[in-house]
Amino acid sequence: MPTQCISEHRLSVMALAFSSLFSIPAFAEGEADDKLPHIEVSGERSHYDPRPGKVSTATRTAADLRDVPQTVNSVNMEDAASYGAQTMAGALAGVPGVTNNSDTRFDSFKIRGFSSAGDVFLDGIRDDAQYVRSLGNIERIEILKGPAAVLYGRGSGGGVINRISKQPGADVQSSLKLFAGSYSRLGFAADVNKVLSEQWAMRINAGREHANSFRDDVNSARQYIAPSLKWDDGRTSWLLQAEFSEFDRTPDRGMPAWRRNAGSPYQLPPAGRATTYGVPERDYIKDSMLYLRSTLEQRIDQDWKLRYTLGMLHLNSIFDNTFATNLEGANHSMVRRARWQQNMHQRNWQNNLELEGRAMTGAVRHDMLFGAEYSVERRQPTLYSRAPAGSVSLLNPSKAPDALAPPALFSNSLHRADGIALYAQDQLTLSSQWKMLAGVRWDRFAVDSTSRMGAGARAERTTSALSPRMGLVWSPLAEHSFYASYSKSFIPSGGADTVNLDTGASTVSNNALQPQSSRQFEVGVKSDWLEKKISTTLSVFQLDLYNRRTLISSNPNLFVTSGLERNRGIELSVDGQVAPSWFIRSGFAVQRSRIVDAPRCNRCATPDLQGKRSTGISGANGSLFVSYAPALGFFGEAGLVYEGSRYADVANRLDLPAYTRWDGKVGYRLPKLELTLAVTNLTNRQYYASSTAVTQIMPGAPRSVLLSAAYKF
Repeated sequence: MPTQCISEHRLSVMALAFSSLFSIPAFAEGEADDKLPHIEVSGERSHYDPRPGKVSTATRTAADLRDVPQTVNSVNMEDAASYGAQTMAGALAGVPGVTNNSDTRFDSFKIRGFSSAGDVFLDGIRDDAQYVRSLGNIERIEILKGPAAVLYGRGSGGGVINRISKQPGADVQSSLKLFAGSYSRLGFAADVNKVLSEQWAMRINAGREHANSFRDDVNSARQYIAPSLKWDDGRTSWLLQAEFSEFDRTPDRGMPAWRRNAGSPYQLPPAGRATTYGVPERDYIKDSMLYLRSTLEQRIDQDWKLRYTLGMLHLNSIFDNTFATNLEGANHSMVRRARWQQNMHQRNWQNNLELEGRAMTGAVRHDMLFGAEYSVERRQPTLYSRAPAGSVSLLNPSKAPDALAPPALFSNSLHRADGIALYAQDQLTLSSQWKMLAGVRWDRFAVDSTSRMGAGARAERTTSALSPRMGLVWSPLAEHSFYASYSKSFIPSGGADTVNLDTGASTVSNNALQPQSSRQFEVGVKSDWLEKKISTTLSVFQLDLYNRRTLISSNPNLFVTSGLERNRGIELSVDGQVAPSWFIRSGFAVQRSRIVDAPRCNRCATPDLQGKRSTGISGANGSLFVSYAPALGFFGEAGLVYEGSRYADVANRLDLPAYTRWDGKVGYRLPKLELTLAVTNLTNRQYYASSTAVTQIMPGAPRSVLLSAAYKF
């Protein structure tokens, strides 16, 4: 990767932000620390608890997990960061039913078998841009399983991933963390919270790190800063948040599988797991992201409040990437490569106005939410064609740049999407044993795509849809809640993982297709055990993607909506405190994801998809971690992440083997200082973590060590 030096003025901005944090109290009257009331937390929860307590993603309100008739998982970022997880792919490893499908350019996941690349949110605001997200300003990640269009609009239906950001407050402890690890990893993370007055509080998160990789000639540099300011006088609150991040890295699309000739079966990559096929002197990716958010909340009375949220995302992402596309030569000993270049600019604006409150109708209590949403997304990718990049050896590839002409301009388009939505939700407490959740959302989603080349071809499409959700919770015993739910989602033309419509003449029919839709039926039981110290969730689900787009035989560029893809599964999670100072966090999923119905396409690369397993989806996955975590002194943890076998491509031509990865950490905790030594892949197991094609298979990292020291004040 070319040297991507961080300019001095950006470092100065970080320094200025930190220094200003301590100078701002000048505008506050008197000593703030004495005026802000001290908050004490009562109850049986330990100083460490892997359970989130309340979640917001499922209902857009603070809700108890027991009252949500869908499966919700929560990942504490402090736990994930202790092992060095710096991306969502690392943080979500082992979450049951979640599959990493990330590309070297952006985050991508499948939830319960279906793509959720466009179903990523930040504090409930859609964040569907293509980039690798920073997690330094994230408190936890919540994963809602199943269709969620009733509150979040269009989506694949597998679920949504919502990052919950860190916010200023009276009970937030500041910290400074230094860390160093394998492959020359070195960095810091600072989290500084300051109470300014009775009403004002401020928080700044910032960090920077550099790392090489177990992969040859791959390195990265990341920096971020995220200031936030909050006003709260008990009746009105206003939260202002900003986040700026940069991520420079060498692109790495993994390794190609091998086969002796075009008719023979594929085999796992024969090269060593450090082997790369790019041109490090030339290849690079750089993401620059600015996110601004404002949340204004006004309490009307003791039962009702009004909330307005504004989010603005600006992303610039550029890359020059050389990667493997196929095999050639005698015994397929050579790798054919191609080269992509892209400059991509995206701007998102989202407005949400919500009214939240409660009312009684006789003996029935209603916790209600009414909302209106307006969003604008503008995406402008400039793409340069896949010019040949020269072939290299499969086992010992050259890293020298080729002498071929640079890629030529292939496409330059402007995509705009305007969304309008109205939604309503009611959580009804019918009696001490029965609760109901009902909601509906209306969406109007309009996409306009224009080519900026040639005659300026244009395509437009407007889709309207209703998305319902219904759930019932029965609690015959105080510790156990049985539930059943139904939910539905839609994927409009031009609004899947990214906003865009095809503008070519042969694809006009594709844009006119009806939306793909998903529906889920789920039943389960949520329980508390050992005086509410342990919580479990057991769920059974069927999730269907219908109106599935499938290629037709008359023209391999045209689709019809006649397919059906189905996933059936069982999930179990167990979290909480098993004994004094001993904790468990775990989850496991067993699922069967198949293409149930797909018309035959004789001119396609894969003529018959019916009966094929869904790409990249294993039959089982999950994790189990057991922790010894006293308030002070020595602590430790050991656990495993399991991923079953899964196919690398839609044709099911290569099966990536199952693996179990063992992780662990030990440390010592003082009142203000914590030292941690974490090891990922303790047994140095060789495995394959993910794939996006049979030519792009990513090996898992070997044994990695991270040493960190955190000072809290």
